[in-house]
Formats: sequence, structure tokens, C-alpha cells
Amino acid sequence: MPDNVKYRILCTRPLTDSLIAAAGDNGIAIDVLDFIQIKPLVNKDLLGEENMIKVFGKPATALVFTSAHAVKAFADYLHQSADYYIIPHPICCIDGNTKKTVQQLLPDNPIVAEASYGKDLAAAIIALGNISEVIFFCGNQRRDDLPEGLRKAGITVHEFVIYENVSTPAVITDDYDGILFFSPSAVKSFFSVNKLPSKTVCFAIGTTTASILEDYTNNKIIMSPLTREESMVQTAIFYFNNINCYE
Repeated sequence: MPDNVKYRILCTRPLTDSLIAAAGDNGIAIDVLDFIQIKPLVNKDLLGEENMIKVFGKPATALVFTSAHAVKAFADYLHQSADYYIIPHPICCIDGNTKKTVQQLLPDNPIVAEASYGKDLAAAIIALGNISEVIFFCGNQRRDDLPEGLRKAGITVHEFVIYENVSTPAVITDDYDGILFFSPSAVKSFFSVNKLPSKTVCFAIGTTTASILEDYTNNKIIMSPLTREESMVQTAIFYFNNINCYE
């Protein structure tokens, strides 16, 4: 281990080189090992011009995304033929990485509601007062908070599962001072084959992931204040630079 490295962290999903470098500048080495793979799914109801017109025939119907993976998979459907489908619908999404991906891949679609968690996003959509119907694009392990909240408010939810989370567990033989978890599915995948020494700190991107961690470990859990990967890394840097404050 290089002389300037004081702590080692394992990140359970891909991380940008700039964030890894930022951690390194603060004496923290980050190893990356993806415990979840995302597999796009072919949804026959979204294939072909006839189906696209049927699904997206009402421009006022909002599109809902709760993950960046769903945004990427959806964008692929817009390019399914030589023609590019232009979908003018408004978008409601989780903030952080999901919103960032929407802005990159669907820059012409207005974002009319955003929140950090599914339950809060449902509340934001309901609060708009002018949405009676949404199209929800999600994965096979999506939570019930958002669709159930909308349906209870009388909003029609058309749901399309367009990707699945595939666990890719791996046994960890090195000792780490911290582990970064970005989703409940990554937590489940990691702990299906690993146990942590008591000194290892778990970092969670939000309340949902933190709650799942509590089911698997009694180790210290530190939650990022924002649901962004930058916030996760900065939280870990702050923790290890001020570790005595947490004792």
C-alpha cells in the first residue's frame, strides 16, 4: 500500500476516475468491484411503431424514472429502428444520478417533479395536481412506494419492466476500512457470500439502502446526505478525515 494511503475502501459498483482520484488525494484508496449487473429486458409492448404510438399517444402523460438504469434502457427503445422516436412527455424522476442521466439522454423533456426517494417523488407528482396518468419505467426489483402511493391518490400507473438486476457476488479476501453501497440489491449480493470485520464502516447512499444494511450487519452505517455518487465519496472522505468525531 502506498505511503500516502491511510484507508482502503471497496466500492460495490463502478465509480468515475475523478472520484477515485479525489479519494486518493485524501489518503483513501478505492477498489471497485461490481456486485450487480444490469441486464436490459425486451418488452414486447414497447416494440414497433404501432406499440410506441399506443403507449405514448398522450403527450401529457408523465414518464416516471426511479433509476438511471431505467433511463438508459428507455433511451435504447427510442433508437430501436432507423427512425428516432421523439417523445415530448414531461418527466418525473429521482434526483441525483437519475436526474443527471435524464438531462443527458432526454434533454428536451421537461422535468416537472423530482425527489430523493420513491415515496417523496409520488408525493411531488400528486402535489402537481394536474397529472392523472403516468408511465413508470423500472427494473424487476423496484419498490412499491411510488406506484402504490400514486394509485392510492387515483393516478393511473402503466408499468413497464425494462431491465433486471442480476447479482454478481464475489468473496472478498482483503480487509477494508469501508464499503460503499449504492442499492439494496448490492447489499444483498455482497452479504450473500461475505461477512465484515467489526471495524469496517458501511456507507449507504440513502435511507432505503441503510435500512437494508441494518438487516445484514451490526457494523457502523454512515448515510450520504444526498443520493449522488459524489456525495457518497465526499461522505467517506469526511468520515475518515474526522474519524475521531464519530467515536
